[in-house]
Amino acid sequence: MDDWQRDAIIYQIFPERFNIGMARDVFEKREMGHYRLPEQRVRAWNERPHASRDGGHQYDFWGGDLRGIIEKLDYIKDLGVNTIYMTPVFWGHTNHKYDTLDYFTIDPDFGTEEDMKDLLKIAHSKGLRVILDGVFNHAGMAGKWFNGLNIFGQPGAFQGNDEKGNFFVRVNGQFRGWMDSRNLLELNLENPELAEIIYRSEESVMKRWLRLGMDGWRLDVAFDIGPDILSLMSDSVKSVNPRACIVGEIWNYPKGWREKAKLDGLMNYYYRSLIWDSLRGSLKGEMAAVILGDCIHDCGLDYMSRSWNILSSHDVPRLRNELSSFDKIKAALVLQYTLPGIPMIYYGEEIEMEGGHDPENRGPMEWEKVSSPPRTYHLYRRLNETRNSKTALRKGEFTVLRAGDPSLITFKRHTESIDELIVSVINTSERNVRTRVYLQEGFLMNGTAMRDILTGKTLSTSFGSLEANIEPGEALILEPVIDRTVNRYSPYKRI
Repeated sequence: MDDWQRDAIIYQIFPERFNIGMARDVFEKREMGHYRLPEQRVRAWNERPHASRDGGHQYDFWGGDLRGIIEKLDYIKDLGVNTIYMTPVFWGHTNHKYDTLDYFTIDPDFGTEEDMKDLLKIAHSKGLRVILDGVFNHAGMAGKWFNGLNIFGQPGAFQGNDEKGNFFVRVNGQFRGWMDSRNLLELNLENPELAEIIYRSEESVMKRWLRLGMDGWRLDVAFDIGPDILSLMSDSVKSVNPRACIVGEIWNYPKGWREKAKLDGLMNYYYRSLIWDSLRGSLKGEMAAVILGDCIHDCGLDYMSRSWNILSSHDVPRLRNELSSFDKIKAALVLQYTLPGIPMIYYGEEIEMEGGHDPENRGPMEWEKVSSPPRTYHLYRRLNETRNSKTALRKGEFTVLRAGDPSLITFKRHTESIDELIVSVINTSERNVRTRVYLQEGFLMNGTAMRDILTGKTLSTSFGSLEANIEPGEALILEPVIDRTVNRYSPYKRI
């Protein structure tokens, strides 16, 4: 399996809210004929999204598109990431596009297939990979297979077309909606003809877009698709490109999905839950570290290293809405970047955007903040540089460490080289902690200093333990200070 996945740092984009290309605005685009499906309406870029009781906010559009993403690829690259994940780009009725109308057509409000080809070509030229969102558990009521709004010329299941009706799950004659939604109708993935269209045939949806140049699929609600069909989808993806990734949206405990579903990894919300509990004080740091270690041992280091470490996304509130201070956000990010797994940045977190539950967490990107970015932006850049330069954080082993105070989360990432040792120490309490952390490193020579990569703070070691003086909420990424200058004495001269 290719290592690019373990080396990835992902930037998630919600295309409708990221950027409008070609110096246009949404009102100009509407005059050009966009956003003309039933219920669709447009909003000014500086207007914030708000929930509506009837779900009408799903039909509010701000105008983001593929050309807008192309124009910001240098910004993404400069942040230090190397992979882009976009929520659905195929034709949909809503702004989120999880109600697919046609899997073979780029949403016209986003652009054309040529725009997608250009995005892939230019992104690849800049060293950026692109992962698309595959929504194959359900399709939109207005889509061409159901045609519930009579958008398409040919009859669908709504008009009594039994062939297309068999594409959907029916119970007692009624079409079943995902989460009982009337708009998101569950697909009958056991239907052989539908399976051919989505993943089996050489002209299937999954294979077609891979051949166009995309680098992998993130599968929406993969837990609903189930391990047997996921396994077949995984085989299909690897038959086109063995290096392509296939990652599932699974909110459960991670165990079993690699073996039974052949997924490269999953969206690891399990980490997020543990990080939140520890930083909010409901779980002692020491116990959080033990539970994390149990998970990694139980599920396999390689699998967890290819899963996505999620702190925020289009489905959960943003960091500034979840955590009470910059120090807590920093601690969460230190854990996200130093635990085994692929860090995923939700667009706008680097500029400290705010947003509660859907749709508030899907606000338009605040580009005015980029000219004078806040400290979180610089923290992300430093963390990205650190991950890209430290082999242990991408490929190293993981070991939970013991400390004298249960408030600390302590663990190490390590390789065969003592020079590559990384030790993470996070104080989850609101008090100063003075204690020892027991490093269990036979070749860390007595008296070696350990220096925090982010701040330069230095701690001393003696007799195999770290002498820790950790401030409230402080999070450190420590590495040994090893001097191998040949004209000076070093206990590392033969190590």
